[in-house]
Amino acid sequence: MLGLEIILGGVLLIWCGLGLYSLWSTRGFEVLRPRAVTLPHAPRVSIILSARDEEETLPAALESLLKLDYPVYEVILVDDDSTDRTGLIADEWAARPELAGRLKVIHNHELPSGWRGKVHALSLAARESNGEWILATDADVAVHPSALRLAMDIALRRDVQLLSLAPEFVFESFFEKVLLPAFSFLLLMLFPVRLVNDPASSRALAAGAFILMRSKDLKELGGYERLRSTLVEDLRMAELFKRNGRRIYLAFTRDLLRTRMYKDLSEIWEGLTRTAFEGIGFSVARIVAAAILGGPFTVLPWAAAVSLLLRDVRSGHFFSADPALLLALGSCAASSLIYLPVVVLLRLSPLYVFTLPLATVTYSAAAVNSAWKSVVGGGVSWKGRRYKPGSAGE
Repeated sequence: MLGLEIILGGVLLIWCGLGLYSLWSTRGFEVLRPRAVTLPHAPRVSIILSARDEEETLPAALESLLKLDYPVYEVILVDDDSTDRTGLIADEWAARPELAGRLKVIHNHELPSGWRGKVHALSLAARESNGEWILATDADVAVHPSALRLAMDIALRRDVQLLSLAPEFVFESFFEKVLLPAFSFLLLMLFPVRLVNDPASSRALAAGAFILMRSKDLKELGGYERLRSTLVEDLRMAELFKRNGRRIYLAFTRDLLRTRMYKDLSEIWEGLTRTAFEGIGFSVARIVAAAILGGPFTVLPWAAAVSLLLRDVRSGHFFSADPALLLALGSCAASSLIYLPVVVLLRLSPLYVFTLPLATVTYSAAAVNSAWKSVVGGGVSWKGRRYKPGSAGE
C-alpha cells in the first residue's frame, strides 16, 4: 500500500496546488450582465457569421442580432454550402422590407485548397464589411439587445483591439452537463483569464461566439487569410492579435449570450475530435501524456476511495483510518471543491462535480481519436467535411 499512498499523496498535493493556482488565475475575473450604457461615440460595426446546416438555430440568432440596441451596424451572413434550409431561411430574412440594408446574405459553394470551411466563410464576410469594428459570432448564438453596446463600451474604455465574451451554455442532455463544464474548467486551467488579459503575457484566448475586433488591426494582421488552415480560429485569432502587440480582453457573461454548442454525445464527440489534436499543437506526445496523466489525477482518487471503503465494509468496518483511504478522500474533496465554482457558474447542480472523472476519460479518448484520425486516418470530420492537417476539406 505504500506505493499507492505515495501516488495519492502526490495527487493530493497537485490538486491543492491547482486550487491555489485557480484562485490566483481568476483574480480580476469579470462577469458582464445586461445594463444600460451610454456611448459617447458608437463606431460602425459589421457583424459577420458563418452558417452551415443551421436551420434550427439560425432564426433565433438572426432575430437577436437584428434587435440589438446598437445605433449603427450591419449583419453579413455566409451560407456555407448548406444542405438544409439554412440558405432559404437567410434569404427570407434578408427580403423583409424592415431589414433592407441591414442584413446581407452570401451563398458560398466552394472551399479553396488549403482553407477550412468556417474560416473561409468568415473571410468572405469580412471582405464585404465596411465597419470600423468587426464582430464575429456564430449562427447558434442568441444575444441580448445590450450585448454589443456593452462590449464596445469595454473595448473603448480599456483601449483593446480585440474583445471576446464567453457565452452561457444551454444544457439539455446529460452528456452536455458532464462534458462541457469540464471543457470550460480545462480552458480556465490552461488559459488563465488573468494572463489572457495581461498585455505582458503571451497567453491568449477568445470565444468564437463573440469576438469584437478593430477592422484596421484585422486587416493589418492579414485578416482571416492568415488563419486559413485552422479549425480553432477563435484561439488563433486571439494569438495573432496578441503576438503582434495588440491588446485583447476576455470576459464572461450572465444573461447576455446563450448558445447550445452540441445537442448530443455524438456531436460532442465530433467537436472534441475536431479540435483536440490541433489545440494541443499537433503533438502526439502531448496527447499521449495527457491521456496517461489524466487518469491518476481524476479517476484514481475516486476509484481508490470506493475500493478501500468497500474493503472496509467487507471486513466489518464502516470506516478505517487507512492513510491511503484518507489521501484518496482528500484528493476527491480537493478536486470537487476546485471544480465546484465552474459547475455553479454554469448554473448546474453541484452534484455534477462528481462527473469529472467520466469527463476526463471521455476527453482523453476523444483526444487520442483526434490524433489517430489526423495522423494515420482519413482526417477529422466536421459539418460534413473532412480535414487532415495541411489539407482542404473534402
